[in-house]
Amino acid sequence: MQQPEGFRDGTGRICLLVKTLYGLKQSGHRWNIELDTKLKGHGFKRILSDPCVYIHHDQTGTAIITVWVDDLLLFASSEEAMDKMVNQIKSEWQITDLGEPQKIISIEITMKDHVVMISQKKYIETILKKEGMRNLTL
Repeated sequence: MQQPEGFRDGTGRICLLVKTLYGLKQSGHRWNIELDTKLKGHGFKRILSDPCVYIHHDQTGTAIITVWVDDLLLFASSEEAMDKMVNQIKSEWQITDLGEPQKIISIEITMKDHVVMISQKKYIETILKKEGMRNLTL
């Protein structure tokens, strides 16, 4: 690494990174350690069957966080539990709320009348087309 433009002091010294840079091999690992530490600090526990899922129970209800790299999908048994969970996350990081999910990791999500439906129909159709199996129907 070189000194950044406008900072060169003529010494030829390199910079010491205080934080990992996005895109480096260790950045995902460092992010996971930070996420895990801070979520556990708010009382969340990783479930044994999937290290990308955190759960928390208290008087407001049950809160569940699923993690995909740096995207979080939040579930809660009550509005109060959801608000509490969102506020905890906001206290740690700057976030963007994208609203109710429609698609995540090639899974389409439809919510209607308190029912959640998930499907990978489009993903499967893409695979069938790629493999020359278009005539098969789902």
